[in-house]
Amino acid sequence: MTRQFNFTKQAIESLPLPESRIEYRDDKIPELRLRVTPKGIKSFSVFKRISGGHPVRVTLGKYPVLTPVKARSLALQHLADLCGGVNPNEKRRVDALAEITLLEVFDAYKKSRSLKKTTLTGYEGVVRNHLARQLNRPLKTIDRKIVADIHSKIGSKAQADLTMRVLRALFNFAKYEYCYQDGSSIFSENPVEILSHRKQWNNVRRRQTHLRPGELSLFYRALQSVKATETPTGKSICDAMLFALFTGLRRGEIFNLQWRNVDERAKIFTVMDTKNGLPLELPITDTIQDVFSRQSKAFGSMYVFAAENSYGQIREPKKVVAKVKQLSSTSCDFHDLRRTFATSAEHLDIGSYKLKRLMNHATGRDDVTAGYVILTAETLRHSAEKIQKYFMERILPE
Repeated sequence: MTRQFNFTKQAIESLPLPESRIEYRDDKIPELRLRVTPKGIKSFSVFKRISGGHPVRVTLGKYPVLTPVKARSLALQHLADLCGGVNPNEKRRVDALAEITLLEVFDAYKKSRSLKKTTLTGYEGVVRNHLARQLNRPLKTIDRKIVADIHSKIGSKAQADLTMRVLRALFNFAKYEYCYQDGSSIFSENPVEILSHRKQWNNVRRRQTHLRPGELSLFYRALQSVKATETPTGKSICDAMLFALFTGLRRGEIFNLQWRNVDERAKIFTVMDTKNGLPLELPITDTIQDVFSRQSKAFGSMYVFAAENSYGQIREPKKVVAKVKQLSSTSCDFHDLRRTFATSAEHLDIGSYKLKRLMNHATGRDDVTAGYVILTAETLRHSAEKIQKYFMERILPE
């Protein structure tokens, strides 16, 4: 029920407590309203229908902090805006969004994406190490000059480009996330694009290190030598490195492989924790079975490549890998082994679709043929055996 009277302090003070919330109109400015709750809370607002018949309510404040005289003054200001087609609520929302900081955008971005833990850790590392000074700065103040300065001052060219790619992603997110009422963006410009305009991206060439055919035996002998003197966890890391060479899988995919995803009867194993989020089913060859057999006797962990720690799995293999690298004088980091697998597969003329599936690389959406090619573990078995035979012939030459 709506009632009307001249808003004065005396009249407002004398209002009875209602059983449910009630709203009053002001005699002088009918669009000025006073709401009273059963608890005696009194608040001023402006209520007006604008073009199109849409009702707009603008909250002004609570009585007695806001007096009737001040409430009328504010009401007239907002009514002028409404008559001019400006919604004060929308303006307030836009003004607040225009002040949003880089940290707030980053937090919103993380919540909106289903990021893998490793990806999230990488993003947070980039932000913490290279964008820390900008985190509390409003996004709108991060301009082209600031972007160019940050990019030029990062010592590592690869890290500089990575930082800018993360920043570009945050601006692109903000462009579509924070908009005016008509759908246009509050942050229409992405200042990171200045690097493309000026051709300032470092475009660091991807690493090319891998094991050459003549280095495979050096790697294997060093691996066996290190393994002979290592702890159970170290031995597990050595087997994981050999497994990486034989399968071309990523380090995280290997470390997260669990026994429940190994079906020795069907001779297949499934990598669940992949980079693209899609399970990868691969064949268990005789070579892979030998690795599984050794690992099954080593630990009682749920993980195939287990470790003597609270996690039950390998977390950081760098010390063991460094020993193998030093002893063999080869490049044999986990990603070097993945490149070795891919390079050797190409040398053996393994089909591109099979190689992509073995390495769990996604095919482009415009590749219509790929959508019809169904590659099962059995389809991949011959190719996997061919690659592993190639390695064994060079690891253990007759």
